[in-house]
Amino acid sequence: MAFAVQTDISPDNGSFLPTTDNRLVGSLRPETRRRLAMAATRIDLNTGDVLTRAGEPIDRLVFPEGAPAMLSVSTGGSSQDVGMIGRDGVVGWSRLFSDQPTPFTARVHIQSGSAIEIPAAAVVDAADDDPELLKRILTFAQRFTMQMARTLASALRDVPERRIARLLLMIDDRIAGDTMSVTHASIAATLNLRRATVTDCLHILEGEHMVRCSRGRIAMRDRAALEARAGLAYVADDGLAPETLR
Repeated sequence: MAFAVQTDISPDNGSFLPTTDNRLVGSLRPETRRRLAMAATRIDLNTGDVLTRAGEPIDRLVFPEGAPAMLSVSTGGSSQDVGMIGRDGVVGWSRLFSDQPTPFTARVHIQSGSAIEIPAAAVVDAADDDPELLKRILTFAQRFTMQMARTLASALRDVPERRIARLLLMIDDRIAGDTMSVTHASIAATLNLRRATVTDCLHILEGEHMVRCSRGRIAMRDRAALEARAGLAYVADDGLAPETLR
């Protein structure tokens, strides 16, 4: 079992279950978790890794464990990030509903981490036998669609400081601990902002003791204050099922 690095005891028969930090996989029925584990591989995700590429078929589903992936769309030769998938969900979910090429490029450029990789055919077959798996992925897809809508609305209406606060909160929701391995440059690329603008906004947030910045890292200090600064731009369950929130 590729992701049985740790084990849980199944409440039904006392047998061992494969575990993962990915909350979607962890919420599945014991039999389905075992079945997926037989086809799964744990992989390291590094900044810059491409998980899906627009216009290409999806041959694997990737369940991040601590490295949020950003989905982007390309128009006119440039790309724009439109959503974040972390340990709350799965990259490549559309393969369960269509075998058409994906319109999204999914790339890791927030921070490194691990993920569970499973061939798409294995997940499709498991979903055919377990309607609960299909339901959970569909529920995630619906929440992710709402997250994308809010991301686009925020890009149109919100000032940079509010957008940065929202992004930091979303990253914090999807990683373990309160310290993010994120740079000013990666924030600027994600939000399509000038790096100098990001630096100025982070200085303000740090000066008000909401975050603490060091080289390549940002630590959460006062989450409640950061949520207040993000305002309506941030929704606590933005792409996350309620039970996945820390």
